[in-house]
Parts: sequence; C-alpha cells; structure tokens
Amino acid sequence: MPAQLRDQPRIVIAGLGLATPLGMSAWQTFRALLAGRTIADRAVSLDEGVDPVDLIRTLGCIGSVQHAAIDPAAELLEHVARQALEMAQIPALDVPCIAAASKGSMGALTDAMHQAVVSGGRSNRVMSTPDAHLAVALGPHGYLAHHLCRRLHVRHIQNVVAACASGLTAVHAARCAMLNNPQLRTLLVVACEASLLPMFIHGYRRLGVLPPLTQRGYRGRPLDRRRCGFMLAEQAAAVLLLRVDHAEPLPPDQIELLDTAVACEAYDLVRSRPQMTAMSHIVQRLVQGRPISFLHPHAPGTAEHDAWELAVCAAALEKSATGVSDLYACKGALGHGLGAAGLAALVIACLCARTGIRPPMPWLGQPIESPLPISAAGPVRSSTKGCHLVVATGFGGHVAGAVIRP
Repeated sequence: MPAQLRDQPRIVIAGLGLATPLGMSAWQTFRALLAGRTIADRAVSLDEGVDPVDLIRTLGCIGSVQHAAIDPAAELLEHVARQALEMAQIPALDVPCIAAASKGSMGALTDAMHQAVVSGGRSNRVMSTPDAHLAVALGPHGYLAHHLCRRLHVRHIQNVVAACASGLTAVHAARCAMLNNPQLRTLLVVACEASLLPMFIHGYRRLGVLPPLTQRGYRGRPLDRRRCGFMLAEQAAAVLLLRVDHAEPLPPDQIELLDTAVACEAYDLVRSRPQMTAMSHIVQRLVQGRPISFLHPHAPGTAEHDAWELAVCAAALEKSATGVSDLYACKGALGHGLGAAGLAALVIACLCARTGIRPPMPWLGQPIESPLPISAAGPVRSSTKGCHLVVATGFGGHVAGAVIRP
C-alpha cells in the first residue's frame, strides 16, 4: 500500500439512525426485514377499488409523523439524527451536519401555498404550518436545514440534492471533508424523504415507473422477472461519522467507511444509459482489488434498470479479490425512499455486516438471470469478513457508491 494511503486517516460509522414504514429505528426495521415483512403487507386490508393516492400513502407513509406541526420530513430528520448521535454517544451541540433530500420539506411549502390562497390567509385544514413564511422564504431544503439546526443545535454546513443518489452523495461529501480537514473529527449525515403528496404520486405515475395502482397489482419486485416499477415510501436515515487518525486504534465493533465515489452522466432525465457508464466507473473505482463479498444494488424494480445494473456490477466485480457471495435489494421490502434510499441502504448494509445476517427477499418468485447470486431465502448467515458495496442512482444521471468493512 502506498505510504500516503497508509498515513491517511480512517473514517468509521459510529452511529446509525433509520425510520421506515416497517420501524422507527435501525434495529426495529432490521428485525422486520429478518421476519420477511414488506410494506406491501399493508395492502391486504384495502379494498380492490382503493384510490391510487390512498393506496400509495397507506403502504408507504410513516404514520407517526403525518400530523407533525412543522413538516413530516423535518420530524423524521430530527428523529434519525438523534438515534445516530445517541448510538455514538456524542452530544448534538455544534456537531457539523450535511443534510440530503431529493425534495425536502415539500409538505410545509405546499401547506404554505394553500394558506396563501384561502380567503383571509386562513386555512381550513387540520394541519397548517405555523411558520409558513419561512417555508416560502427558505425553500424546501433550507427550511429542512433550519429546523434541524433549531431543534438539535447541530451546525449545518451543506445541503445535498442529487435525486435518488442524494444520501450516498452526502456521505461522499462528508468523507472528503473529513479527510481534508483534520478539525472535522465528527460529522453527521442525514437524509430524508416525506413527500407522498398527490402531485408527486401522479407525476411518478405519468413517468411510468410505478406498478399498477391497484390493491393486488401495486407490488415492488426488484430483481424479479415480473418487476414493473417501484413502490414509493417515506424514509429517513442518518450516520455519524468519526475520524480516526492512522496512528490511533479503531474503536471496537465499528464499521469502517473504506471509500466513496460519485459520478454523473447526461443521457436522459429519467432513464439510465443502457451501458451505465457512470455506474461502471463508480463500481470499478470502489472495487480496486478489495474483497467485495456482499452487494447492495440500487435495484428499484423497473423493467430495464435492474438487469443493466447487475450486468455492470458483475463485470466490475470480476476484478474483486473474492467473488460476491450474496446480495440484498432492500427496496422490495422498504419501498423506494427516493432521496433517502441510498443512505437507508447503507444503514441496512451496516446491520448486515455487523450481524452477518442477510434478510430474505420474499418478493422473489422468478429471479432474473445474472452472474451474481440471487436468492429469496433468508435470513441467511453470511460471512462478516470482506466488504459490502452499496450503490445508488438517481434521475438526471446521478450515481454514488460506498464501501464498508466490519
């Protein structure tokens, strides 16, 4: 190993936070995944003729934040940030923070717009944003950061917006900042998505990326031959990163963030390039002869993306010191968390690495053909040795990835 790499400080993930429709903490969500639960399980209580908006919100919303006084996204962001800080046993005061979101506090902004158009500026809705003027003045991302700082007293340093790759792009920005600034000993990275509003639901429907919006048809099946789109879901995730200088021992039982990378290619606003040039570059950049034993693909469950992604990853991973022994596509259980999806997958990867267990993929009835192993069975005991590779892609060509090691 070159001397400059041996002397480079290391970054460890000292704290985790996660909120999904299946659980309000990382371990609660992971237990639900190990039990084979998915957000589609909620559909059995609905009528066949359910309204599409009601269907998506019933399956994908996190109920405990739907009536938040400020905004569901802000509520979720605070919740997962506190989890990560508590796990790392680090007080929030003045901890630097990078916040990622695809859409931000759109609930607060749309509520503010509604208040502005009703007679006399008074809204008849049960929930109305008490500081609507800030939602308009700061915008959805500035408003989100404002409330995160106000509630936790963290020191916000950056907003990251990179569509569905926002979360992992923020992790890359954080890692680069910590490597280049010795004063940054800790850094909190948070990502959230709570924008299951009718305008977005109908927008994704028109783009053709959702399964049939019926009680029986609305299913996400990533890596399955029957895949036809993804389920939308609210999610929030957080990681507390800790810088460890090369001469210091690593803290016990911590996950090391070995490397990150980002790229972007201009091809189509929605679709990826079939050759996935940016994804190929990212994976090759992150593999670099490392023993990658576990892959966490983006795998949204759309007809074209999944097969292209696995082909690109398989080609790049052939150069890995050891072959990939397993993979897990969490969107089949948790739905697609959009801007929070990549960071949520990283948190799940940390739990898989720490426990050596991979949850089942019960939606897999007819796995697609791939040189990489795809199995619905689980929970599966896998090796805790080797590295986990997590990748995410987003609209507009954004791609990001991270490698961790237990």
